[in-house]
Amino acid sequence: MTATAADLIAAFAPLLAELRARTGALRCTVRIDHPALGLSANVPCAEVLAPGAASMMASASVDHRRAKTLRWIEANRRTLVQGDVFADPALSPPRALMEVFGTRSQMVAPLIGRDGYMFGWVSAHCAEGPRLFSAADVAAIEDTRDAVLAVPNMPLDI
Repeated sequence: MTATAADLIAAFAPLLAELRARTGALRCTVRIDHPALGLSANVPCAEVLAPGAASMMASASVDHRRAKTLRWIEANRRTLVQGDVFADPALSPPRALMEVFGTRSQMVAPLIGRDGYMFGWVSAHCAEGPRLFSAADVAAIEDTRDAVLAVPNMPLDI
């Protein structure tokens, strides 16, 4: 049985809270494309924020799949670690992420289903930058990615 969107969102919140605690991130999100559940990767389905951080939950203005960062993740099938989002123009995230939401460094880990489709991703955004992410930071986001994929009744075949 596939989980409902509400089931997934409820399961993701504590996972994101732990990721934020482990990394000190400004914002941690899960984005999923699953039309049957009413989920689009253009809006996070779950988000945990540091005090005073701007929420991305009401912003659907960016086509994230067309972003250079997501195209890199799609091609490489691994976690993108950007200690400075301004350092490499070939990997620039969406402008709104930097200008509106204050992201200066980030990690993004892909959610890949059994069929090989990248149906979403987990992200940790930081306001400080440049930032040198540690091996423990990368392990934290990859642990969170694995925990998201292991949520009971997670729809891994979209």
